[in-house]
Amino acid sequence: MSLGHVNITPQLVQAVRDAVDIVGVAEEHTRLERRGHRQIGLCPLHKEKTPSFSVEASQNLFYCFGCGAGGDAIKLHMMLSGDDFPAAIEALAGRYGVPLPRQEGRSKMGPDLGPALEAAAAWFSQQLAAHPPTLAYLAERGIPLELANRYGLGYAPEGWDGLRSGLSGRFPAAQLEAAGLLSPSKQPGGQGYDRFRNRLMFPIRQAAGRIVGFGGRTLGDDDAKYINTRETERFDKGTLLYGLDQAKRAIRDSGRAILVEGYFDVLGTVAAGIEGAVACMGTSLTAEQAKALARYGEEVVVAFDGDAAGEKAYTRSLPILLRTGLTVRRAEFTAGVDPDSLRLESGNEALVERIESAPDAIEDELERQIPADARQQPQLQASLAPRIGELLSALPDPILRYSYGRIAAQRLGIPFDLMTKHLGGSAKSRRYRSEARDSGEAARSESSREAATRTPGLDQEQAVLRLLLSFFDDHKSSDNKASTGIRPVLPELMSGDLSVDPEMFWDPDCRALFSLVETASTDPIEDRIAGLRRRVEESRGPVELLARLVIEALDVPPVPVSREKREEELTRALAQLRRRWLTQRQQDLAREIRQAQSDGDAGNLERLVAEKAILSRRLHVESAALGGGAR
Repeated sequence: MSLGHVNITPQLVQAVRDAVDIVGVAEEHTRLERRGHRQIGLCPLHKEKTPSFSVEASQNLFYCFGCGAGGDAIKLHMMLSGDDFPAAIEALAGRYGVPLPRQEGRSKMGPDLGPALEAAAAWFSQQLAAHPPTLAYLAERGIPLELANRYGLGYAPEGWDGLRSGLSGRFPAAQLEAAGLLSPSKQPGGQGYDRFRNRLMFPIRQAAGRIVGFGGRTLGDDDAKYINTRETERFDKGTLLYGLDQAKRAIRDSGRAILVEGYFDVLGTVAAGIEGAVACMGTSLTAEQAKALARYGEEVVVAFDGDAAGEKAYTRSLPILLRTGLTVRRAEFTAGVDPDSLRLESGNEALVERIESAPDAIEDELERQIPADARQQPQLQASLAPRIGELLSALPDPILRYSYGRIAAQRLGIPFDLMTKHLGGSAKSRRYRSEARDSGEAARSESSREAATRTPGLDQEQAVLRLLLSFFDDHKSSDNKASTGIRPVLPELMSGDLSVDPEMFWDPDCRALFSLVETASTDPIEDRIAGLRRRVEESRGPVELLARLVIEALDVPPVPVSREKREEELTRALAQLRRRWLTQRQQDLAREIRQAQSDGDAGNLERLVAEKAILSRRLHVESAALGGGAR
């Protein structure tokens, strides 16, 4: 999630796009080999054996011909990391040295606390490496040093000024207090003191990986077993999930998250070989946290502690998770047992089996709440039906809601139509579902193969766009015509009886892209592809389609095709589109004319007949231009 204090302007987004190396982003996850203008490799977004992932470095675009994903470097980072758009901008800006402007009106918030938090994490880590008792404690808890280092665990020594002294030459005490690392002195004029003392330290990061605070577990007899960073401009427990920065890729790959209660439950689950574990910071699960999980996966296994508090937390969390559209399963533990203790007492396999065999949460709830003899207890039937209905009303999918409702009705022994009266709240559920969908990382659009089943002539429309894009790159050739660009290629493209209108493209993505191609054709020739890409991204247009067509258009063909040959192909392809549209419009007009005659609408009838006559002349001209060829 975004930290919220960065002003994400179009200028910042463009600066990040210009700075990011898409090859560098891709090669963190796959190996690329150069093929002409582009580089190819195995797609890091889905499993495949034959390379279908293509990167066009000069245009900062990627496209996978296997799964249909495409876009620019920011989009690739989002899909690989799980970051939303603001988080991606912040992460990439930090990585490539792009300054991050603060939002107006936020100057009173003081300096960026990130460097102080990062420095504190490094200092705690150094203390851990030099403190054998804490290392031994981790070994007793079954946490390998490699795993501790992966999650950045540290140690806060005993004493009141260890961290303050260790960072004093780099950060003023006021900044350390603002970061939640020091507690203010209770004496007037006194110095702040270390908030964390003799504690195992857990850096808490937001999804993009930036540290926002710390949790500390006492290693002594402190009454407070765990304490966290106090609330700061960065640290808001209700929006954070511990371990999400480490888990998001595994959640996206598997579609499943493991939701636990504590820091050690996260570490213990991962130590058992189960990736994708996150914890809800010791607080009741919030809607924001549930939405964060829904951004990365489709299913969550809730593995809360097997005590009264864990049962209560689960009961509160279930409807919140269901409202996001997540499939929920529940891993149950006996009293006094949690994921980490089960692993330590019974081995990794026991925890793995408990997670993998977790039953469907709703079916489990129906079985637990509806006793086998409910059919013989009318009063119980009457009291349980609305309670079950309230739970099921959280489901945004009406098919699931009524399917589970039918199961509940059967267990209760009541007619299904009576149960449906308690399955209201669909409007509320749809709102939650919409919010969860909108908050996620931009959803991947359908692949071109899927679109082809929707839109007749899609291949023809894409061929026109691919040909148009091929002229965008002509400035790289030595052709004398190279500087003329697209507009002079076909004067009829912009005016006259043979003009091409966006509505002649039946596929919505092709129609939108053609309009933007037409606009971008007036850009300086060296910047046309970049300008087109900016327009597509700013308008939330078909970036996947653009990426694929650009990569295809700019790739070095086995046999070079001359500009003149491409002009001939484009002329004929555009004429075919026009003829197809004219034919369809004539058919539509014929129906409208019959309706106007039936209605006795003389004025409209005259207008329609005149339009049909004009279209007939245009279709005659078009047929002559095509030499009577097929549509």
